[in-house]
Amino acid sequence: MPDEITVGTATAKRGELQKGIIKGVELNTTTRIDIPVLVMNGQRDGPTLLMVSTQHGIEIQGAEVILRIMREKMSPGNLRGAIIGIPVENPLAFMHHQYLSWIDNLDLGGGGSDSPLTADEPNGNATERLAYALWQEAWRQADLVLNIHCNTRPDSLFFTEINLGNSSTREKLEKMAQAFGVTNVVERDPIPDDAPDTLANLAVKNGIPAILIELIDGRWISEPSTTVGVRGILNIMKVFDMIDGKVEPQEDIPIIPGTCTWREMVHANRGGLIRFLKTPGDFLKKGEVFAEIYDLYGDVLERVECPVDGYIWSYPCGDILGTSGSLQAVQTGAQIAHVFTSDQQ
Repeated sequence: MPDEITVGTATAKRGELQKGIIKGVELNTTTRIDIPVLVMNGQRDGPTLLMVSTQHGIEIQGAEVILRIMREKMSPGNLRGAIIGIPVENPLAFMHHQYLSWIDNLDLGGGGSDSPLTADEPNGNATERLAYALWQEAWRQADLVLNIHCNTRPDSLFFTEINLGNSSTREKLEKMAQAFGVTNVVERDPIPDDAPDTLANLAVKNGIPAILIELIDGRWISEPSTTVGVRGILNIMKVFDMIDGKVEPQEDIPIIPGTCTWREMVHANRGGLIRFLKTPGDFLKKGEVFAEIYDLYGDVLERVECPVDGYIWSYPCGDILGTSGSLQAVQTGAQIAHVFTSDQQ
């Protein structure tokens, strides 16, 4: 580990916590929109941990988790290694309370498109330039990446998602997920060398394990999200010998045991208001009705069935105009539920 670490304008020497910005983009008013960053450099050697939040502008729980860890839970004197904290990765989305960047309606993380936004375009559009700056200044310096997201509804499951398809990151990702201690969803398809260079894909290609963490109640700073996030990240730091202490199990939240596998997204066949009859984490048999779509007269138009024996981890309804988790209303084809299975169900 170097004696000093520089991320954007923040340079932290051994034993220091510094703050600064990663230079962002300039609006047509000549106002510059930058990315705030915190850098903590420990007194002793160890890995560099990157914590990022709010790639999607309405998912703010991770911002509070990062700040609590870096301003309350940690000090350079008891840290082995370094921490880079970026509470809001996408200020273009955050400033307008939108899921995607308001200026070009693009996803900083590269998701949700047949042509994903990549982090290798220094001369691209506004959100591409943010992604490029984040990779160059922060992501590529890390030994471990914690990418914190949030489902919108407070009844969603906490979960982590890891891809075990690449041997260079598999062991560390398994270790990270086990330490964080919530429902863990596993993908096994390797990221090919010619995959688009999104932030997450570039991490894999460079042997950097990046775990996706999904908290809940994304629009609010609330419990139990904050406590679960802080405890899980401190647990990861413990198992990678960045700090002393024993791993603390997560408490008082539903956790689905075993290795979980994503199955499919359930979509609406009718439009209207929607009511949910089951809670995420309830075990459902194939064909069991978990939601009803009804019209403004109160007549039920569709009873939505679970497509497999398994579980729902969240209800991302209301995804109109590129946003996630808006109104409790759906149109034909709208996303209703994330469905997964467990090898221990």
